[in-house]
Amino acid sequence: MRIQHLILIASGAALAACASSEVEPAADQGRVPVDMAAAGGAGGTGGGGGGRVDAGVGGQGGQGGAPGCADADRDGYEDARCNPDPAMGGGDCDDQNNLVNPGRRENCANRRDNDCNGIAPPEDPACGGGPCADLDGDGFQDAACNEDRASGGDCDDTNPNVNPGVGERCGNGRDDDCADGDIPCLQNCVDMDLDGFGEGSGCRGPDCNDRDARVNPWRTEICGDGVDQDCRGGDLACNPQCMDADRDGFGQGQGCRGIDCNDMDPDINPGAREIPGDGIDQDCNGADLVLGPNCIDRDQDGHGEGADCVAVDCDDTNPRVHTNRTEICGNGVDDDCRGGDQPCIGMGTGECIDNDGDGFGDGGCRNGNFDCNDNDPGVNPFMAEVCDGQDNNCDGEVDECPIRNQVCDLQAGACVGQVGAPCREDNNCAISQGLTCDRESGECRLGPGAPCDDDAQCDPTAVCEDLSGICEDGPSCYRVKGGACQASCDCADIYLCNGNQRCVECLNDGQCDQDARDTCTDGGFCTQETTIGGAGNDARYQLFRRLVACWEAFAEDNEAQGCDVLLTEAELFVAGAAVNGVGGAEDLEDDACDADALGAAGFDGDARDVLAELFGCGLFDLWNIWWQAPVRPNEIGDTCIYYAPKKSGFGFPDDTRAAIVLAPCDVSAFE
Repeated sequence: MRIQHLILIASGAALAACASSEVEPAADQGRVPVDMAAAGGAGGTGGGGGGRVDAGVGGQGGQGGAPGCADADRDGYEDARCNPDPAMGGGDCDDQNNLVNPGRRENCANRRDNDCNGIAPPEDPACGGGPCADLDGDGFQDAACNEDRASGGDCDDTNPNVNPGVGERCGNGRDDDCADGDIPCLQNCVDMDLDGFGEGSGCRGPDCNDRDARVNPWRTEICGDGVDQDCRGGDLACNPQCMDADRDGFGQGQGCRGIDCNDMDPDINPGAREIPGDGIDQDCNGADLVLGPNCIDRDQDGHGEGADCVAVDCDDTNPRVHTNRTEICGNGVDDDCRGGDQPCIGMGTGECIDNDGDGFGDGGCRNGNFDCNDNDPGVNPFMAEVCDGQDNNCDGEVDECPIRNQVCDLQAGACVGQVGAPCREDNNCAISQGLTCDRESGECRLGPGAPCDDDAQCDPTAVCEDLSGICEDGPSCYRVKGGACQASCDCADIYLCNGNQRCVECLNDGQCDQDARDTCTDGGFCTQETTIGGAGNDARYQLFRRLVACWEAFAEDNEAQGCDVLLTEAELFVAGAAVNGVGGAEDLEDDACDADALGAAGFDGDARDVLAELFGCGLFDLWNIWWQAPVRPNEIGDTCIYYAPKKSGFGFPDDTRAAIVLAPCDVSAFE
């Protein structure tokens, strides 16, 4: 059950103030609300700068504008009723829907005039006057003309392996299932619906329904449907005083959480998660988000650490919380990282009774008609909450902390993080409880050997196990495969600490009993021995077949795996000619992308698709292979083939991704 401190807003103007962007606070106040229209529609990032582009086509809306003409949906185009000229920034034929304007392309699947050219989709030349195309023959029509995921919604109609009917493959830099982009490969996470939330220390957090990817803590709650989409303990009741067609809590009226820039789509509202680079303004700030290359940004909201970040993030584990975001009053969340949730207040009428002169009191006071302590100017609804034993921000709670999983330490006079609290450095966490800031997850976690209750308390490379009588007494955090160690008691039950000081699955061949993978590498991976080369064999294609087999076996695994120890003959041949080496990846890119030659060599369609994915054969495809040194003749276990779910080093736009790796056989982990 949700309980929120809520003061009903008395006017539409007050609603706009509560849902609008904000200016920097005065010296004595935490927040100063401004009307959205008065602010010029400046949105959460000041009108589109710092990593934002306009949500119209090509990131460019119309120029100029008509004085006093509204752009209610903040898509860069003013209402056609007062400004009909798209060249002058107008011509919006539906100013309540930010997916309808002169800068959008026509969606031939619906019956809306999406591009505002005055022609309905069935007659629009953009629809070609014929059926919607399925160019790749995968049974799903192009999303540009059919957005219904049952028969269309294909976000790449040139690739039969990309459509709403396939499963999402983590870490390949591709939106396989045409839903919310690629997902990261999370080690040590049991995640049935592949939304990043599940059970384990490597997950983004717990999931209240791990069989539905549209239910997790990052999702928008839809009121009155009996489903808890955002995992906050129950469905949200619809407010009868809010005209809200998509039931996301945002719309028109005093009962709404804020104004909605598209009231036909529950995934678009001021409280929604922004999906970067998709050309859609989900969070209603007037622009799509474009990520820069030099930004450490775990939650992909454009805020984090680095020169290309929009700003620093107070919670880099939640894309719906960051600086410059619209603060949603009364939702219990510090959306804009400015010291706590902002209570919803009304603007009263009549004489203002304001004893402490802070602008809050009874009647028509300049800042609002409520003050929980009208004898202290340091206490009012726009103050930041501090650890001092009183309710500074008038939300009905004392010493609540603005950041998730923090508690107030009165002795220290500051909020400190408990397990799972976002952090940037160790002193953000309760060090006295054994917590440190884990750099990978960006959360306060317990280190190796610390007593624990469940996996989620440990860092992402560890699990909570009870190895009493063998190691520590009682449940403790132990490293999993690839984790750093000093002794085997640093590792979880099935792993051993090797000479590289890493937790591994084997120290000798006798500890490998995984079918054909019966050989232990020097680095501690169980693999199989594979011979390459010799007369009559094309070494390229022999290696390609092993790459395909490794990817197909482990591409959805969330931990590194060994596939092959390569044993090479005295002679290697390519296209019938003896060579001194085969590879790396750049030297073989043309061969791996030559579908006709591969077909003639006996590679079926699935194998060719895997090679195209690994070597990035498509125009916008990313590489998913790391192979720098050639394989030479007369190698005896020098080179191994591995699957790594989180291989780094690829650079922009996605430095870390799932990959096949050819590397020395003494490797124990991949960074």
